[in-house]
Amino acid sequence: MNNMKKINYFIKKDKRIKRVYNYAKKKYLKANKPQHNWEHIIRDLYRGLVIAETIKDVDYSVLIPAIILHDIGVTEARDYKKHAEVGARITKRDLSKMGYTKKEIEQIAYCVKLHKERGAQETLESKIVFDADLLEKSGIGGMFSTYRAQYELKRPIEEWAQFILKRKYTNKDFFTKKGKEISGDGFIEKRGHFKKVEKSLKRRKDWTVIEKDLWN
Repeated sequence: MNNMKKINYFIKKDKRIKRVYNYAKKKYLKANKPQHNWEHIIRDLYRGLVIAETIKDVDYSVLIPAIILHDIGVTEARDYKKHAEVGARITKRDLSKMGYTKKEIEQIAYCVKLHKERGAQETLESKIVFDADLLEKSGIGGMFSTYRAQYELKRPIEEWAQFILKRKYTNKDFFTKKGKEISGDGFIEKRGHFKKVEKSLKRRKDWTVIEKDLWN
C-alpha cells in the first residue's frame, strides 16, 4: 500500500486540488467532529488513492476533491442524515470559486451525494469514494470509528449496536477488488464484536441505565 502516488504528485498536475484541500481542512477543523473530521478524510483519501492505483482511467481531478468533500456536509448540516445532500449543495456552491467547470462540479457533487448509498454509484470515481469510505467501517479499526460516530451522533449504545447489526455490510458491498482485499475479514470481525456487545448489554443493565431508572 506504500507504492501509491502521494497528494503532491496530483497537485503538480492540478493546482486546484490544493485549494480544495486547504478549504476543506479549515471547515472540518472548525467543525471539530469526533468522527466525521479531517483525520477521517485523510484516511479515506489514502484508501482512495491506494484503490485508484489498481484501476485504469481514473479522473483524479474528480476523485480527490470528491473524497475530500464527501463529508463536508457535516460542517453545516444540522441533521447528520442530510449531510450527503447538504454536502452536494456545498460542493456546487463553492467549487466554482476554485476554477472547476460545471461538468466537473456535477461529477464531484454526484460522488458526494451518493457516498453512503449502497449500490447506487454509476461512475468510476463515485465507486472508489464509496469503497474508500466503506473501509472506515471494516475491521477492528472500524469499531473504533463506529464508537466515535456513536458519540458524535449521541445515540444510546444499545440502539447503536442494533443499528450496526441491522446494516450487515459485507465484502460484497465493495465495487473494487482492492477494496475487498484491504477489508479482508473485517466485517466478520466487526459483526462478531457487536453481537458480543448486544449480548453483554442485555445482561448488564448498568451500561444502559438512564436517570429515570433511579427514581420511582
